[in-house]
Amino acid sequence: MHDLPHDHPPHDAGGRFDGVVARAEHEAAHWEKEADAIRMLLADGKRRFFTTDESRRVQEQLDSETYWAMPYYERWILAFSTLLMDKGLVPEAALLAEEARLRAAGLDRVEGAPAGHHHHDDDHDHDHDHHDHDHHDEAAHPYQEDHDAAEQLLSPLRLRGLAVRNLLLAQGVLTAEEIREEIARMDARGPHHGAALVARAWTDAAFATRLAQDAVAAAAELGLDAAGTKLAALFNTAARHHLVVCTLCSCYPRSILGRPPAWYKSRAYRARAVRDPRGILAEFGTTLPPGMELRVHDSNAELRYLVVPARPAGTEGWDAARLATLVTRDSMIGVSLARSP
Repeated sequence: MHDLPHDHPPHDAGGRFDGVVARAEHEAAHWEKEADAIRMLLADGKRRFFTTDESRRVQEQLDSETYWAMPYYERWILAFSTLLMDKGLVPEAALLAEEARLRAAGLDRVEGAPAGHHHHDDDHDHDHDHHDHDHHDEAAHPYQEDHDAAEQLLSPLRLRGLAVRNLLLAQGVLTAEEIREEIARMDARGPHHGAALVARAWTDAAFATRLAQDAVAAAAELGLDAAGTKLAALFNTAARHHLVVCTLCSCYPRSILGRPPAWYKSRAYRARAVRDPRGILAEFGTTLPPGMELRVHDSNAELRYLVVPARPAGTEGWDAARLATLVTRDSMIGVSLARSP
């Protein structure tokens, strides 16, 4: 199946594209982590300014060509900035004025230093009801320490993200500390948490039963907070293998596995996992035994999945800590098996 015409809305990639999955790993840049953090904070239980479905709706209104050409986190910036304007939380005039101010001040350049580095230890200026930008602090420009270090202009949406951030800080909707803490929280999450769950399930049959029945409660037993996510554990067996995808966007058990890999969000993976799952597995070097059932699960905003891979042979007598070293992120998505000892 070939890619559909560019005017086809990109609301569901399932089965709509042929292509090899680009598996190169991408370490999130700080501006991406910050866009991620702002979006999560704006939709958290404290603020509830919009839902995942509303965010996705904005992105899905793009034509297909624009959608797929736009970097992932720029689509997030487009979504939350549009929704904030639509809901009257950030007036469009104020946003345009802040973008113009950033350009006039020469602060519309690619960062020369990581964001999150503060030039001041306090956030007193964020409590003001007006913008006073005579001083250069993180609220004014978190991305640039040396103004001569970079010449490339920020893209329009990255500039918009910076402007939205400044306005939210100035209005007291968010604080710099909340953004830093959210980034740190996501940085601390990762496949090691999921590996601990899997290893415990391999060594404790009663826990495995609880994980199958209520993955959120089982995760809590290990001190892992699912952060409001409804999570289901899928157990691979000698007769059945599970594969997880999100054809609509990038729904993923972030609270347990951290940020999703770039390939999980790609058009090729999202499209082909539901139409050619065995081909996808082959690209990851995974060949299932003849006759093994393969089930594909499509994640969504309400339900995320964690694959519990089959325990490798030759691990009898291993404790949970040692077993966890065999559990990979990819095995908990289902594109690969657990490592052999």
